Amino acid sequence: MMKQLLDKLAQAMGQLDHLGQEEFVALVGEALEDYPDLGWELGPDPVDDQRLRLSLAVRNAPEFRERAAASGLLPLVGDGWEIGLGVPPRNGPIYLEAQAGDEVLAIDGELMGWQMRASDDMVDLVVGIPPGPLRQLGQAELEELAEIFAQGELGELNMMDHVNSVSVEQIEALSRDWPSLATLRAGFADAFPACAYAEWLRGSRS
Repeated sequence: MMKQLLDKLAQAMGQLDHLGQEEFVALVGEALEDYPDLGWELGPDPVDDQRLRLSLAVRNAPEFRERAAASGLLPLVGDGWEIGLGVPPRNGPIYLEAQAGDEVLAIDGELMGWQMRASDDMVDLVVGIPPGPLRQLGQAELEELAEIFAQGELGELNMMDHVNSVSVEQIEALSRDWPSLATLRAGFADAFPACAYAEWLRGSRS
């Protein structure tokens, strides 16, 4: 089953240059129809932006992740593309926009802080919210925002393997105790040196 699935996905990736977006989405959807808990995302590989990566989102499919890892068939690399497990960290600015009533908030993640608090062999990640427009958002919205930023900075597999929870706290300002979110990747890689993308995380925002 695993090889059959990957053969179908590889066929779709191999035809990508000749397919329209809807055709490609349909092919991938057909390949994954027996795996309803599995998501996917297509984008540049953060380590090599010349390579296109089809990432299988496994956060809601841990059993699939185990079977895929045990198969030894992933990552599957083709000519200019790769199929792999887990949505990788984002290779881009720490920036989002959020709706607050009628206003669109431009959110610079580098102005937010972070702490990692030990929780058994994992960590609870706390995102610090400084004074400003972000405080117009409710607690649930802030926690959702923090989760999006955290996954964008660390990637899906690291969130699954090493982060027990993500929460938010109000802070007065960035400080030694609450460094900028721009330093989270390096701090995380130091705390978990064997984590996914460790070397890239250390240098990606230096």
